[in-house]
Amino acid sequence: MRVLMVSKALVVGAYQRKLEALAALSDVDLTLVVPTAWAGHRYEPTYLRGYQTIVLPIRFDGNFHLFHLPGL
Repeated sequence: MRVLMVSKALVVGAYQRKLEALAALSDVDLTLVVPTAWAGHRYEPTYLRGYQTIVLPIRFDGNFHLFHLPGL
């Protein structure tokens, strides 16, 4: 199964651990799309084993309901 996850919260390294657990499942091909920064937090690549990460610039950083990832 292929899974694409787009998340602004996963710029924080501690939140990425759940993706390692999901990627450990044998039939999951997981890709994460995350912004370079969100609300003052820069992307922290911490738990990266087993999945692919795509880092894109973001527009309207910090605006919780209105943001845009132009490269997506």
